[in-house]
Amino acid sequence: MIRLRPRASLVSLVVLITGCRIESLPPASSRSDGGPVATRGTITHQARSEVRLYRDAAGCNSVQTVNRQFRLVRVQREEGPERLVLEESYDVRWCLEREGVSSEATVTAWRPDSAATPPLFRIVGRGVTGAPVGNLYRMVAYSCCGSQELATYFSLLTGRLLFSSSLPPRQLVLPARGIQRFAAFHDSYSAAQPPEVERDSSVVGVLQWGDDRTAAQRFVLRAEQPQPIAVTEIVFLARGEPATESLLTLTDQSGPVSLRVRWIVPGSTQSYTIDIPIDQAELAPRRARVPAGFRLDAAS
Repeated sequence: MIRLRPRASLVSLVVLITGCRIESLPPASSRSDGGPVATRGTITHQARSEVRLYRDAAGCNSVQTVNRQFRLVRVQREEGPERLVLEESYDVRWCLEREGVSSEATVTAWRPDSAATPPLFRIVGRGVTGAPVGNLYRMVAYSCCGSQELATYFSLLTGRLLFSSSLPPRQLVLPARGIQRFAAFHDSYSAAQPPEVERDSSVVGVLQWGDDRTAAQRFVLRAEQPQPIAVTEIVFLARGEPATESLLTLTDQSGPVSLRVRWIVPGSTQSYTIDIPIDQAELAPRRARVPAGFRLDAAS
């Protein structure tokens, strides 16, 4: 029979029963600022969540939540798969007596086997929630007053901002050439307007086209009579037929392919459609069929 001293720990019991030798243990103390802590080959990540009730400067009863969590994700690089540790931190504040929230989000990425303090990269945005999607990180900002939510996508390979979309983006893949493209559309009726709207009041939406590594190409949709628009559909057309899935895989026999974006003016029943041909995995906006009163141009 095994007898333990009264002060023996559960770890001691495991060692006695299994015959294992424990080389090191995680430190007893924790770090509230997040980040890796290494001790004799053991790497840990720790963070703290909190909630605060307060009255803001305008006299409104408010709530602040700071939620942090960790996630082990897998990304696919050209040289092969790789795992990352993500620390997701969402600082959200809202008034209990009116609509609207303010938020600050930070996503920090490390290699899981690295004891180095500096992370691979940090993603900073204004979302209130988010999650990884393949090689992308999707950060969502909620809307108020009837407008649509907006999702911003970042690369989990580089940490760079890629594109933002008012609807889930569509993906085009050419396996034989190792090419993939994402199509996204940021309208002017979402939680935040496209940045181009601030510089040009005729811009009502921005079409984006890119991959999972670098910032997407941007094409601005301008209107002769500018007013907010709400995108209702983003879809690929293969041989003139709409794709039924969000991902379209192309082969040499796929035939002509184009991208269709449909939108409405909120409060109106009128619907508008633009069709843009795709040549060699790239958009051909100069050959796009654009409805009267609108114009599609490359962003300057």
